[in-house]
Amino acid sequence: MNKFAIVFISIIMVLSVYGGIYMNNGTNAHLNNPGVSPATVNPEYHYSKEPAPMGIADYGIGPGGTSSSFNSTAFTGIVNITDLKTYNASISICPDNMGIQLNLIYSFQNGNSTYYYWVQNVAVLNTSNRQVVFVDNVWNFTSTNAEMHNSTMHGNGTLMNSSSAHLYYFASDNGTFRSFSYSNIKLRSVSYTASGYPHIYMEYNDGNGWKTYDTLNFTFASSVSHNYGFIVNGQNLLPNNLYADAGLILGGPGNSTNTRVIQANLTMGLEYWNGHNYQAVSNAYNHGSDTAEGVCNVSVSYNSASMIPMAHIETGNTTPGELYNSSNVAVFNFKSTVKNTYIKLNGSRYNFTGQYLNLTLNPGTYNFTLFSKYGQPVYSRNYTLSAGGYYSYTSGPSYNVTFTEKGLAAGTEWGVQVNGNALYSTGNNITFVLYNGTYNYTIPSVAGYSITGGSGNFTVNGADNSINITFVQNPSPVTLYNYIQDYKIIITIVIIGIVALIAIAAIRSEHNKK
Repeated sequence: MNKFAIVFISIIMVLSVYGGIYMNNGTNAHLNNPGVSPATVNPEYHYSKEPAPMGIADYGIGPGGTSSSFNSTAFTGIVNITDLKTYNASISICPDNMGIQLNLIYSFQNGNSTYYYWVQNVAVLNTSNRQVVFVDNVWNFTSTNAEMHNSTMHGNGTLMNSSSAHLYYFASDNGTFRSFSYSNIKLRSVSYTASGYPHIYMEYNDGNGWKTYDTLNFTFASSVSHNYGFIVNGQNLLPNNLYADAGLILGGPGNSTNTRVIQANLTMGLEYWNGHNYQAVSNAYNHGSDTAEGVCNVSVSYNSASMIPMAHIETGNTTPGELYNSSNVAVFNFKSTVKNTYIKLNGSRYNFTGQYLNLTLNPGTYNFTLFSKYGQPVYSRNYTLSAGGYYSYTSGPSYNVTFTEKGLAAGTEWGVQVNGNALYSTGNNITFVLYNGTYNYTIPSVAGYSITGGSGNFTVNGADNSINITFVQNPSPVTLYNYIQDYKIIITIVIIGIVALIAIAAIRSEHNKK
């Protein structure tokens, strides 16, 4: 057994090897039906009981043991924690620590060679004081004896030796644990090509938004012809006889350690980027294989009550095996004529790019609302999905309904409410993206103006619509001040005249006395 990864596993920043692999003497032991094409990998070869790396993993194995393969530029691991406490007294330096690992296989072709790297994105938790540190590790899986070198890649971290090989590692916040909400953790690894070189963003979200804590640049790969991203393959093992799987698992805090789960109530989900949105994997096992850390006293079950399929973790005991497969879940595909926007499904938001949205969901009835880029709900339906179903829907064509104002002073803000949804602008036009149907609208009042056509109904029927709104500036109210301002010249002349008459009268009076 060879051990992997490096992590700072205590507040006093003690370095420890984190992760691990099993090295096998022969490929066939990992395969079911090795002489049959296509063969399938055997996920239970390394772990048949606890302690094991328990959680959720996709090996590329579906219903009835059928194998498949796919690749993606990114994976996200989701952990929702209600309760989690672990303890292992034999780990004297950090008995309360454990790790949550997002383990992926990254592959690309450089020149005539294909390379494979095991990429670990890890949250190390102190389950006593509820603190966390994030760690990434990269190992070379290209061959049994493959190594990492200083020339292989650059990032915020460095290379070090484990008991078996060189590896790359980095720890966030200089390896110092810090407090967080202890309710949600998300880990994400994103592959891309920049300036011709393969790169990976290492990200986490601890409840305070996404943060990239390391950027990996494979600087030796100057002749990349294919960047496959992260791969899952249920038919073939890697050249070092390990699995091409994607997994999110619970394990010990490092050095191939195991730990015991004392209290647990959490869910774990695994999603991949499908080109339009993040989508839950359709087939999953309740354990990983490539790592050597594990947990015991864990019950892992398929959480069919959540919207997306997830693993539910409690205390107990579970035999490593299948968690769910595509016959237990439903695939929901939606084509929208509104591009690059979002939906809400039972109130949960999903962003998507382009026109397509693809989701793996648990069976059930869902309230689906599509929003325009302005945040308007433009399409709403209820859909009922059954286990094993594959559903395709479309929103149909949408049309622009443009309200044009006339009469407002330049830069004056005005608005339109359509079926209670409001948009505002300081320009002349406000456009709603709507589907066929009948709608009502109102124009909110604007100070100093009266409105012509301030409310009404309109129908969208296969074409764009235009509605004109006229604002008329109200006359200024007459006040004493206005009156005085308008007649101040006359008033001034009258006053001067009165003063003059008084002066003349006074002069005459003096003259008569003489």
